[in-house]
Amino acid sequence: MFRFLLITFLLSISATYASADEKRINFIIKNKLFADSAVNKSVDEVATLLKQSFLGWSVTINQSTAKINIRLEIVPIENNSTQREFPSSINYPVQFYIWKSKPSKEGFALSLTAPNKMGIVFGLYGFLQEKLGFRFYHPKNTFIPKHANWPLPNDFNFTGKPKFEKRGFHLHTMHPMELTEQLHSSMDGTAIDDVKEYIDWLVHTGQNVMQFWLLRTVDKDAWPAYATEYVNYAKSRGILIGTVISLSTLQQKAFQTMNILNPMNSYTRQIDNNIKWLLQVPFDFVSIDFTMGEYLPDLSTIMPEKKKYLIQTIKDKYGINVMENTHVIKRDELTSPECAGKVIHSVMFYSITEDDAPVYGNKNQKFMFDMMKQSKMERETWYWPESSYWVTFDTSVPLFLLPYLKSRHDDITNIGDLGIDGHVTFTSGWEWGYWVIDYSIANWSWAYATDGNEKTTSPTSVLAELFGDESSNLFFQALAVQEKYLKNKKLITLLSAKTPFEELPWPFNKSFQPTGDYSMLRAAVPFLGKSDRINIETDANLLIDFHDELSDIVSQLKDIKKSNNTVIAYLRDEIIRSLEITALRAQHRHYTLLAGAYRNYRLKDSSKYYLSNLLLSAKNTRYTAMNIVKSMESEYRYPIALIARKMHGHTSYDFGYLYPVSDLFFWKREEQQVTGQRFDAFYMNLWNFWDTLGLDGLF
Repeated sequence: MFRFLLITFLLSISATYASADEKRINFIIKNKLFADSAVNKSVDEVATLLKQSFLGWSVTINQSTAKINIRLEIVPIENNSTQREFPSSINYPVQFYIWKSKPSKEGFALSLTAPNKMGIVFGLYGFLQEKLGFRFYHPKNTFIPKHANWPLPNDFNFTGKPKFEKRGFHLHTMHPMELTEQLHSSMDGTAIDDVKEYIDWLVHTGQNVMQFWLLRTVDKDAWPAYATEYVNYAKSRGILIGTVISLSTLQQKAFQTMNILNPMNSYTRQIDNNIKWLLQVPFDFVSIDFTMGEYLPDLSTIMPEKKKYLIQTIKDKYGINVMENTHVIKRDELTSPECAGKVIHSVMFYSITEDDAPVYGNKNQKFMFDMMKQSKMERETWYWPESSYWVTFDTSVPLFLLPYLKSRHDDITNIGDLGIDGHVTFTSGWEWGYWVIDYSIANWSWAYATDGNEKTTSPTSVLAELFGDESSNLFFQALAVQEKYLKNKKLITLLSAKTPFEELPWPFNKSFQPTGDYSMLRAAVPFLGKSDRINIETDANLLIDFHDELSDIVSQLKDIKKSNNTVIAYLRDEIIRSLEITALRAQHRHYTLLAGAYRNYRLKDSSKYYLSNLLLSAKNTRYTAMNIVKSMESEYRYPIALIARKMHGHTSYDFGYLYPVSDLFFWKREEQQVTGQRFDAFYMNLWNFWDTLGLDGLF
């Protein structure tokens, strides 16, 4: 009897362990590899994510064989670093990885091999995203799928290879975006977690570069120690981290290495002191702007010896890599020291190769593409496009501009095979759907293949993965409608708000965004303004056509049955509301445009429009849009006081980047411009011109 009970007990224990092993994932990894900080952090994090995804399952590391066994292993190759070698090269190990799955007597035997530790790191998160359905869509949020059983076939190969050796994001902290304050101040200890979350997101999405603009308003005593903390964290996760500074840029509080009118110290002494202070922080690279500002003199021309001195001080004395920023403003090309790389810029929702991109007074940006092709033959070269522009173009209005997706996808497709070293995206905010742009760019920066079949992508492929094919087709239609009206018919010149400088008199009315070719002031003049009124009426009708077509797509999206998953349902609703307010913006602009053109009741043709009715319709449209604003504000991912209200921070703006959205300031201003008969830059002015120009930086 005792023997029977003993055998029964032992069998029950065995059955318990067998049952547990049926729902267990075990990582097998050598101690030396696991001891590496980047790998250790990633394996621990992936184990936690798997536990949250596979309910009732356990995840172990280097324990007994389980049903799912995943072996992580480095397999060296001959060339484990960049193949392009210039004095300006910033080396980073080769990062491709290979997953293999085979059936085993326990269940499944998977292996992840890569030539170095970062291949292992990116391979882990790539597997979660591409094979298990995780979505690392935002630094604050991750979609975690729920699995009862292992969902993958017994036998498959899966590979990932980056399209660019360096991939990442430039946080444009000249603007009061989500992380501007956190990068410049510890905020009494609360900021570091936000910065680390963002660094983690970069790793999750397969990125390895982060940079931000340093502002001269930073606390020079406190900041170096604080910044060193998050810089070291980035390094521990395998991220190359750098900052952008200037020789002497005035605008928007840019950090300067010298003040041109400072009588107390020589230029070289100022440079020495400022670089010594800056490089207390162990950055991997420093990017430098040599202009005094957009449309202001280029100090490369005026002070070429100071440019050379600054670059060589950073590179030769401190051993830190240097990149040189460029602007989408045609200037004479000047020689740079061979030890400096170059960052090639493009702006807004235009690609670098399209024929019609009327930004900064240019016909297009192809001259920047030519610069890129030349630069890559001589030095480290990164492409620096935008996923949002802010100021008065997109998020501040707000407009959810889907053409960003097409332009960024086109650029990655067109330049991916050119041998460009890096792709670093200028980002300026993530609410109102703009997280989709950054997440898509990160996704497209890798080439994935399963059993040799490469994954195809499209401008809306990430939306398809998030929301399904039915929604995806409608999102693609919405993109096509925006391309048709905003780009081809140039309605972006009306839907974006006027830039601060566009309404100034000559010679200060410099062009940044695309502009129209008629005058609202002249339109009210009886004889001279007739052609302007005709053109305005044509565009006003196009605005209604755009509103109607986009609204129809929004209605169809709303009619699709919502996902049972609350996260996916919320995200889809967020995108729908962002498109809906874009359509309402067109309707509102239709009314204010006509009201402005026909505001002079003495005009013979003004009788067909009643000014008061137009303004009332505009006001009612704005009220409808405000309901959307309030619903979106309640769901912002960062404190509303930081990103959408008046506040005093480090930038030249005394508000967060979504403050103009909080009361639809630009919409309301356009109504008031008509009633107040004021179309100049100083009417209901939101901007501090002194701070934006940064004239204090002269001294």
